[in-house]
Amino acid sequence: MVASALRSTFVHLRLPFSFFLLPIFLFGVSASQNLDPLRAWAAFFVIHFLLYPASHAFNTWYDRDEGSIGGIPVPPPVHSSLVWTAWILDGLVLGSALVLGWFFFVCMFFYTVGSKLYSWKVTRLKNRPFAGWLGVGVVQGALTFLAVVQGIGEPRPWTDPLLWTGTLTAALFLMGVYPMTQIYQHEEDERHGDLTLSRVLGIRGTFVVAALFLGTAVAAFVVRFVLVDGWVTAWLFLGLQSPTLVYFFWWAAAVWKDASRADFQRTMGLNLLASGLMNVFFLLDFWP
Repeated sequence: MVASALRSTFVHLRLPFSFFLLPIFLFGVSASQNLDPLRAWAAFFVIHFLLYPASHAFNTWYDRDEGSIGGIPVPPPVHSSLVWTAWILDGLVLGSALVLGWFFFVCMFFYTVGSKLYSWKVTRLKNRPFAGWLGVGVVQGALTFLAVVQGIGEPRPWTDPLLWTGTLTAALFLMGVYPMTQIYQHEEDERHGDLTLSRVLGIRGTFVVAALFLGTAVAAFVVRFVLVDGWVTAWLFLGLQSPTLVYFFWWAAAVWKDASRADFQRTMGLNLLASGLMNVFFLLDFWP
């Protein structure tokens, strides 16, 4: 019984899913000034091994999904230890963040609050399609980028245009990714009464909106790389993103013919390809 509960709780932390969110952290690292390696590794641990798992655990506690969820094809039943684990991890996040500095702490605090508002049955932003969508872009994208850029190295001046264009780019990127993570969950969300953005848009509309926002984010990335690093970096970025582009439009064409192909396996395939290649790019970008 105890072993089963521990296994269920551990699975629902969805540690491997943090890989899909790593590009935002690496983007922030690449945009940092006078990076402190020790603080960078500490921030990486806090965000990917404490913050994200805490958010996943809290969200799962209120969702109680029976079908596939991000990174878990067949989720085990949730146990009461999950919600307590979420709160414990949140405490560790805030305690660790305070050591790293006041600004990083403030960002982590607002992230934990935002994740609760998204999932908690009283506020349940997940059931408010546009508020939830914007919230994910602002908190998981923009706020995480700012926490890294301003929290692990020499802070950039608040008047620096590169700081705010990077923040906007991170938000646009997440706003393009987020609807695609909901595209295979329409039936599950309908059973729970959650009106997600993807349900409002429909399967085809989800592809269109994702393409618009991801396309805008890619264009913003390219402009940034041309201005900061030059065309070689920009072409490297575009070259590494081309397989994701091919996969996206191949999948969209398949879904246009048969909506049932908007499934868990193909969604995870897109996430893995897009995140993996984005991570490779940023690692190459700031590798000495």
